[in-house]
Amino acid sequence: MRKPYERDWRYSWARIWCDDAIRSMFNHISSEGKENVPTDGAVLLAPNHCNTVMDALVILQDWKDATLFGARADVFHKPLVRKILHFLKILPLPRACDGVKAVLDNRSTIEEVVDCLDHGMRYCMFCEGTHRPMHSLLPLKKGIVRTALSANERFGDRKPVYIVPVGLEYQDYYRIKTPIRIRYGKAINVTEFVSTNPEMAESHIYRHILDTLKERISSLITCLPDDDTYEGRWSLTKISDVKTAMAASADRIKEARIFELRRRNEGLSSWSFKKDGTGLRVIVKTLAFILLLPLILFSAVTAAPMWIPSEYLAGKIKDKAFVRTARFGVKFALMPLLVIIWVPVYFLCLPPVQAVIVFLLSFWSHSIFYEALEQGRILISDIRLSLGHKELKESFSKCQIQEI
Repeated sequence: MRKPYERDWRYSWARIWCDDAIRSMFNHISSEGKENVPTDGAVLLAPNHCNTVMDALVILQDWKDATLFGARADVFHKPLVRKILHFLKILPLPRACDGVKAVLDNRSTIEEVVDCLDHGMRYCMFCEGTHRPMHSLLPLKKGIVRTALSANERFGDRKPVYIVPVGLEYQDYYRIKTPIRIRYGKAINVTEFVSTNPEMAESHIYRHILDTLKERISSLITCLPDDDTYEGRWSLTKISDVKTAMAASADRIKEARIFELRRRNEGLSSWSFKKDGTGLRVIVKTLAFILLLPLILFSAVTAAPMWIPSEYLAGKIKDKAFVRTARFGVKFALMPLLVIIWVPVYFLCLPPVQAVIVFLLSFWSHSIFYEALEQGRILISDIRLSLGHKELKESFSKCQIQEI
């Protein structure tokens, strides 16, 4: 079987579709701090894990070359699935709850990861161990330190081993066509730390590196206390900022939470409260929406083979954290097939220039359609807010400006 670090033209072609599909899930992906990722050694990326497969895919699209990932070992049980995941450069990560055999397999996985690191391939590991759609951080697992130390033991004398904290900040975990920010923090030089602390017990090495890593990941994201104030603090963060939310009194947190619940019950977007000049903006956006309506309708029809099954699956999924993943999966699977259909139909039925234009519009139709849905949702909210909801506006201003 081909090694993950070996080049594979099939993987390279699949990346084109994959990166396009993942970027279509967001209206903007920003990447900051890549200069913090070392180029002189082995790199292990350590992001927070909040949005299932999306987390891995947004990391993947941020790099031109391949990235190795780890996933729960129980999804590798079927031979065909195992082969597909290996092709996608995803290796199994057994857990203690998977049994003794799984623990032995874990040693084999670590050796394969170290081999890939030695050949210059970066490895991404979600060290919280599980995903959770919250702006906080779970306790970090030891696996990433164990892997880094194994790599350092094998080739630390030849090149340093680094763990790079990564922060993934979603504006919304469930809606598509919303922004996401990727931030790379200051790397932890594992090789240097081990060499300068030769007498330190292994358990203390683990603890120090994990504590440092947690601190650095936390600084890259909105990291709120994981307690009964979380919902209120997150509501206040959206209204004002995280600094205000962290310093807020219990009364202010409660007021922000009440505002958030009332806003949701009224079906109003939080964006509508943050923008000034509502009346003029509503008029301009309404006119733009009317002018673009033919394009929106064309996109809705052209992208129907993708968005209809996407929305059907989204309605069936119980864990809403997987909704965006399902939409991505449908587009990734169907887009190549639709392109194969569109090309002969358009170029046989239309003049070349028109065929190219219609093909490009069809290729972008999925993004245009969902962007229109998102902007239409906000526009309706703007219109409704401009016509009333005085008490909600006052509550928003109260939370935003002053302590309760």
